[in-house]
Amino acid sequence: MPALMADAALFSDCHGGRLANRTDGHAGLEPLETVPHRRRPILSPGGSDKQDATGRELARIAQAAGELHYDESPVWGTTLNDLSRETFAAYHEAQFGLPLAEQLEQSRLPLEQLLRHLRLAKAVDGEWLPTVAGLLMFGAEPQRFMPQSRLSAVAFAGLDEDADILDRREIVGRLPTIIDDARLFLERNIRQPARELGFRREDILLYDRKALGEAVVNAVAHRDYSLSGSQIRLFVFPDRVEVRSPGRLPNSVTLDNIRLGVHAERNRRLATLLTQLGYMSAIGTGIPRLIIRLSRLLSGREPEFELVGEELRVRIWARPEIR
Repeated sequence: MPALMADAALFSDCHGGRLANRTDGHAGLEPLETVPHRRRPILSPGGSDKQDATGRELARIAQAAGELHYDESPVWGTTLNDLSRETFAAYHEAQFGLPLAEQLEQSRLPLEQLLRHLRLAKAVDGEWLPTVAGLLMFGAEPQRFMPQSRLSAVAFAGLDEDADILDRREIVGRLPTIIDDARLFLERNIRQPARELGFRREDILLYDRKALGEAVVNAVAHRDYSLSGSQIRLFVFPDRVEVRSPGRLPNSVTLDNIRLGVHAERNRRLATLLTQLGYMSAIGTGIPRLIIRLSRLLSGREPEFELVGEELRVRIWARPEIR
């Protein structure tokens, strides 16, 4: 049997209540057991002023500091029947070189325990629930429980969001499907100018495809999935592509050092799974090596990184027209 990752303990709030991800429209983590409601003063992340914090706020702070990985928390209201066994079996055989049924027979390990070791499921009050990572990567209908995991893609005719919409799509499904469909949307909506060279036509690339793909994959892998009212937004304008990802930068990452390759995994299990499936590299240098370098070589302009409220925006400029 291949080596499996150790299980992570459930995060406990200051009252000792266990936490799970809710799917009833409330953001963040909610206690599974009723506990007396008490507030405790904590230091504000932005300064020394004290403020009251609920268990949900404490969980958000712990997640930002890298002490809690939200993608390993169980999803409230789900069961293991909400996972696609066929999809998980295909992943398992590709990753470990052994059919799932044969693995379970040889190891005499119940499927629930295998999923637990892989951090794809957890037992809560005697019931097995998929984790956020398990649902988003192997769920039959992930958006049924986490509608914020969809991606909204829009192509505009003009240079701002007030312009006419040329194409729009709500992209749903498991995360690999969302990544693949987002790339198809970009290919369909990015212009392909050309110039005539005698009897020969030469297409002009406006963007480096690796740079665009890296921006989309980064958003899918590293966004804050605890923000229940916010989805990734992919905007195509005539002069640029913008990828808008819910959530502030995690831990010690800043707008300055992100350009140097400094990174912190907000969703470590999702990052591992997407790396195993070939969507990401394990070295964590995609932003300086692919997004910045390749975009600058093609367009002559630096990509821009901007924080607007609880949203990270990555702006990649098109190559100037060649006449």
